[in-house]
Amino acid sequence: MSSHPATVRSTDMFDVAVIGGGVLGTAVAARLSATSATVVLLEAESDVCEGASKGNAGVAVSYYGPPGTVETALINESCPRWEDICTRLSVPYRRLGAVMIALDDEQAATLETTLGELTATGVRGRLLSPREVRETEPLVTESCVGGLLMPDEGVIDPMALTSAFANLAAVNRVSIRLSSPVTRIDRTDSGVLSLHTPTGTVRARYVVNAGGVGAGAVSRMAGGEPLDYWPRKGQYAVVDRAFAGRLRKIVFCTHSATTKGINVVPTTHGSALLGPTATDHDNPRDTSTDVATVEALIDSARRLVPALHRDMVIKTFAANRPASDEQFRLRFDLQVPNLLHCTDRSAGVSISPAAADMVLELLREAGLPADERNDATAVLPPNPRVRVSDEPETLIRTDPLYGQIVCACEHVSAAEINRALAGPVPATSMDGVRKRTGAAYGRCQGSLCSAGISFMTAQKTGTGPATVKQTTRGTIGR
Repeated sequence: MSSHPATVRSTDMFDVAVIGGGVLGTAVAARLSATSATVVLLEAESDVCEGASKGNAGVAVSYYGPPGTVETALINESCPRWEDICTRLSVPYRRLGAVMIALDDEQAATLETTLGELTATGVRGRLLSPREVRETEPLVTESCVGGLLMPDEGVIDPMALTSAFANLAAVNRVSIRLSSPVTRIDRTDSGVLSLHTPTGTVRARYVVNAGGVGAGAVSRMAGGEPLDYWPRKGQYAVVDRAFAGRLRKIVFCTHSATTKGINVVPTTHGSALLGPTATDHDNPRDTSTDVATVEALIDSARRLVPALHRDMVIKTFAANRPASDEQFRLRFDLQVPNLLHCTDRSAGVSISPAAADMVLELLREAGLPADERNDATAVLPPNPRVRVSDEPETLIRTDPLYGQIVCACEHVSAAEINRALAGPVPATSMDGVRKRTGAAYGRCQGSLCSAGISFMTAQKTGTGPATVKQTTRGTIGR
């Protein structure tokens, strides 16, 4: 089913409307797509993965907090599934493990508490001596007094994951409606919710509110609880692969009662992320970075890994995660019985598979007829990448465009870019291509490949040099 708003009829009736095209919204849509339920996903921007889902560290955690919470249970359920999910959806993933570092005796005591929580949640972990820490990750500071090995932590490409969930949903007949912000919600006498968007009105028996920072506004429009959400900005610095390739593990700082702190995280693309910071503010569109904050986060990262230097940083960026009085919210609204909230402040990627299962279970318990479909697709076509291919010559024989490297830093080929521009939920901007392929991720940050990416994007989207979109909100020519 088409993802282009121009094809949308003025009014449609669905069993479920999912609001929000981030990792939780697309995961829910993908899970529901395997059932008999009719589903529409409404995303305000002109592409999926435009909020916190494209601005996080990409850690698929095995542990995030103490036992006894639904969030912890969903992490436990999701963690063992990543190899299978990412193989089926052709999403980059590495279970490389992590080491949490103590820099003083107080932090060392905290590690013992953390190990107790790990054990209570059924997650593997082991305390390390300073010598064992250095053997596990030689780049860690010699000043460490101890560590905690967490072997089941992994890194994932959160943008590729979100796009893959959306593609799977679209292949299985979910209507993906982009550029469709919900502006008003009406409730009919029969209880059906009417969602008004610039591309038409959607009616649904149930609504899943996966609106992230905007989830509170969705609840208020529906007449639901007065939920309060605000943006919590996280700033990051990206370190190039020349250094990041030396990292063996994710390096976590010791958690405190108020923050998970600044970490050093290898990515699936070969770079590494330093961050995130956490600053509450009131502008969800503000994703700016500032020198003082970036300098401070680099200094914090260097306390863990002293070999880091500022000249290794190739990019800074920021994103807003949805902060609220409830860190995690997956339940029906207390005032609108067919409005189901699905939000998480920081662990959205890590809970997404199990959270989608839970949404389906809750909807079924509420009365949604959603039988599993025998004809549903569970596997997306392979998404070969030249950079990590063991046999690039074979790829080139399959499609000569694999031999045309557009992004030299990341070895992204014309074939990969074409695939991103022609998928079930295709990229419509240069940034959309970047999210799906990693093009322009490298040290030159697109200085050499932007012209090629722009040309190919313009060809596929029917635009010109002055109108091809650089991001979902702006063009190169303006």
